[in-house]
Amino acid sequence: MNFNKLVPLTLGLLMGAGVTAWAADESPTLAKIQGDKKIVIMNDLSAAPWQFRDANGNAAGFSIDLDRMIAAKLDVDLELRNVEWAGLIPGLLTRKSDILATSMTVTPKRAEQILFTKENWYSTGVVTIVRPDDAALSWEDLNQPGKTIAVKAGTSAVDIAKQFFANAEVQSYPNDTDTYQALKTSRVDAALNDLAVLGVVQREYGFVSLKKPRELISSDDWAFAVRKDDVGAQAYLDTLLAEIKANGKLEALRAYWVDGEAWKKDFLEKNGGVSEERKKLVEQLGISAYVPESGKGTRMTLE
Repeated sequence: MNFNKLVPLTLGLLMGAGVTAWAADESPTLAKIQGDKKIVIMNDLSAAPWQFRDANGNAAGFSIDLDRMIAAKLDVDLELRNVEWAGLIPGLLTRKSDILATSMTVTPKRAEQILFTKENWYSTGVVTIVRPDDAALSWEDLNQPGKTIAVKAGTSAVDIAKQFFANAEVQSYPNDTDTYQALKTSRVDAALNDLAVLGVVQREYGFVSLKKPRELISSDDWAFAVRKDDVGAQAYLDTLLAEIKANGKLEALRAYWVDGEAWKKDFLEKNGGVSEERKKLVEQLGISAYVPESGKGTRMTLE
């Protein structure tokens, strides 16, 4: 028996109507989503290529496509709400967001409040970002009085700063752009963020990451999250993540948004359309009803 072929087939069957009905019975959130025929997902559109506003003001990014895939799998409309990062978990807990499907690191502190999926969708790590004239430093050199480290409020970088830069001053900002502007204008000595954003930061600001004593201060995984009592929704999202890993769709997303360059022209520049690469990806993911570039994107709204 070919188990490599059996696993994707089994997962595909599990993600059909039967498991959707089962999950709705087991999850009040999924039952509400199906009753409303709409899923509400909060995200912070300030971190390309993960989640951001494109040149036309529309939502775009790796995690935004994941949000669309969740809505498409459930066959419901998608209402995306743009909030600051620090408001994501409170938004989930107060039921202003049905789930969280964004670039959120799994941490013990967060797990006290919310329930993460067992499957992750991306692995990365926190790095120290500096101006190029400081590239020869070790990030350990910054752990001293008189040095200032910028972090985005509510992110895992806040805890990393407290742990590894206890002797420096840590300043929190509401979004990534503010941390980079503080670094650009020399109001801070460094900014902490995920390695995943480094390429964009290098291109836009010319910043670099410190390599000593190692580039990654810590490693982390990104996963989806639901409210603590919603194990039915957790199981459904775990099954979805396992499916898109098995059928190659998650890898296709990574190839476009992380390894590729086409997304920059498609979304950071105003143009008359998107690349063939993007068109093929949208078709592969089955999200044409949720993207503005398809001309059929009537099933997604942005607040």
